[in-house]
Order: sequence, then C-alpha cells, then structure tokens
Amino acid sequence: MDDVPPSPFPRERVAALLTTLGVSGDVRAMRAELDELAALVTETRPIAAVEDVELALTHRVVRLRTYADRPGPLPDLVWFHGGGFISGTLDAIDPVCRELAARAPVRVVSVDYRLAPEHPFPAALEDALAVVAELRPAAVGGDSAGGNLAAAVAQEHRDLAAQVLLCPLLDCTLTTRSLQEKADGYGLTAEALKAFVLLYAGTADVRDPRLSPLLAADVVGVPPAVVVTAEHDPLRDDGEEYAARLRAAGVATRVRRWDAQLHGFPGLTAETPDALDALQWAADGLAELLAA
Repeated sequence: MDDVPPSPFPRERVAALLTTLGVSGDVRAMRAELDELAALVTETRPIAAVEDVELALTHRVVRLRTYADRPGPLPDLVWFHGGGFISGTLDAIDPVCRELAARAPVRVVSVDYRLAPEHPFPAALEDALAVVAELRPAAVGGDSAGGNLAAAVAQEHRDLAAQVLLCPLLDCTLTTRSLQEKADGYGLTAEALKAFVLLYAGTADVRDPRLSPLLAADVVGVPPAVVVTAEHDPLRDDGEEYAARLRAAGVATRVRRWDAQLHGFPGLTAETPDALDALQWAADGLAELLAA
C-alpha cells in the first residue's frame, strides 16, 4: 500500500463520526463535522456568476445554486452532490461546481435534494427527477451518491445528451470485487457504505435499479457517459462495470481510472493535482458530447 496517498480526512475523526451515527443517530452533528472536514481539502475558484435560487415543484421547494463562467445562453448540467445520501450541501460541493463551470461550456445547476434518514428512498431521487423534468437540462452529473442519482435519472431521461459520473455508487447490493478488496484502509470503508445504504434504502429492495443503476435490465439508449474512477476506491468497480455495460450496449462512453487515488479525489482540489486533472478530463469529455 506504499502507493496509496494518505486520506485527507483524519481517520479517527471519521471513525468516531460513524460510530456516533450508529449508536445515537446524531445525523446533524455528523453532517456538520463532515462539512467542516470537506472545507479543509478544497479550494474555491472565482467565477463570473453564482446565484442561489429556489425552484417550486409540485411537492416541495428545492434550493439550487447556479454557476456560469462565460457569456450567452448555456446548456445546463444539473449536478447532484455526494455524501452517502445522508449528508452533503450546496456549500460542500461548491468548489467542484465552480471548476466544472469554468472548464466546460455549461451552466452548472447544483441541487439541494432531501437527505436520509429523515427522507429515505425514493425522496432524493424524486427531487432529482423533478428538477430535471422542470429544467430540461442537456446533461446530469454527480459524485459518489450523487453519481447514483445522476445515473438513475439518466436511465429515466434517455433524451439527455450526457451524464458525468465521478466515483459513483451504482450497486447498492455492495457486492463488487473492489468493495471486498478495498473494504478498509482506503478512506471510505465498506462499513460506512453499508450504513449509508441502510439509512437511505430502508426497507426497499437494493436490487431496484433506481437504487442500483448498475443492475438495470436495459441500458440501451441511455445518455452517453463520462466516468471517473480511482484505483483504491471500494466503488471503483461500480463505475468501471457500468461503463463496460454501456459500451456493450452501444452507448458512447469515456472512462478513466486514476491510479493510486482514493474515493472522492476529484473533490480534493486543495490536496492533489489529480483532482483538477480529473475535473478537466470530465469537462473536456462533456464538451465533446454536447458538441456531437
């Protein structure tokens, strides 16, 4: 494991947070500290226009944050943040959205979807689908759990031009080989993933493709994909197996693995140059798909 970078998140603090969550269910305290930790590993890039707005849907009002860094009307990239379905905020994902808006010819629209366990499945997906149905974007994307939502939305809205998936969680049965091989010692652990899925899925069948897009019976005609994976990510096979399935179904798919990297590394913009490299690669792939 000499080639594995140290996790930027203090292992003891994260372990304590997850233990507290399991014992007391203190989700709010855990969220606050995870957001604090996230702020330590990101840098904020100035861009031309950032705006907080509210979108009134039939079932609720959803907070959005939009990002644009070039003039003229731009196609929308709707973005879903990570956080294991139980955490994550517009502020935490802000640096990634700024980078994508600066690097790709899109307006990024970040979505503050409902979180579990207060709002278990399918609440987050319902919010994601409703926002996409309202905005009619050109593309969707997300990181980690947000990649799960983006892939599920893309299977529903097959007229989208592209989907961008960064270290996505796509198989909530948690049975891939990489999850077994990278279960502990690589930042994100198998135990943490089990807790996240349990809190989000509740009593739902985790084989439901709305929870596990990798298990969908039919992926013919889903939007072209840009997929980023990391060598030492327990979710590595989620992204790579999904990319292989899409390619086998004739879907234009770009996939690239970053060696010696951990889960969520594209968000570590203050920690590793690989983060900006991955975001640039994803932005270039998105631009190519939008221009096709």
